[in-house]
Amino acid sequence: MNLIQFKNFDLLDIGTKLEIKGVVYGGDSDNYDMIIMLPNELIQPTTDVLFPTLEEWVQIIRQSDLKEVEVVGGDKNKKIILRKSTRQIETSVMWEVFRRDSFTCRYCNKNDVPMTVDHVVLWEEGGPSILTNLICSCKKCNNRRNNMQYEDWVVSESYKAVSHRLSDTDKLRNTLVLDVIPDIREHHMRVNKRSR
Repeated sequence: MNLIQFKNFDLLDIGTKLEIKGVVYGGDSDNYDMIIMLPNELIQPTTDVLFPTLEEWVQIIRQSDLKEVEVVGGDKNKKIILRKSTRQIETSVMWEVFRRDSFTCRYCNKNDVPMTVDHVVLWEEGGPSILTNLICSCKKCNNRRNNMQYEDWVVSESYKAVSHRLSDTDKLRNTLVLDVIPDIREHHMRVNKRSR
């Protein structure tokens, strides 16, 4: 593969030293392109324009979000940019989840490692970023669950392996989350699927 070299970066730096700041939209016929920035991002006055090959695009996409999402049909690269650019959880909601869960992973009971919030009904399926659909999770447990349905996760061998440090009350609390999933799916789902 021919590595693209520009300024002080090469293709391997995309997704690590260089991250997504926005997207470019353009039409085929009007010779007009628009750069749309993500919230709180700025563009530098000098911007390089790359024209990567298909193989280089695959590498850029993988580097931009190493946690790939498998979608129907087996193609692993379809939703990565969507996930990277649109999954914005309000800070106040995130901190409310952390406080509610005592800054402790609900899956493994650790509280001395960096925490994330995990969507009970998966973000990729339209699960909303609301308090009832979010659980405090350490990064390791969040990655371990990945895109497994919550119903499958709480009975999986992976969950059993990490939840041995939980009290019976905490295990019951995680099981009771199953009761709110139908309400989330019926009343709170984001509309994020576009037909072609």
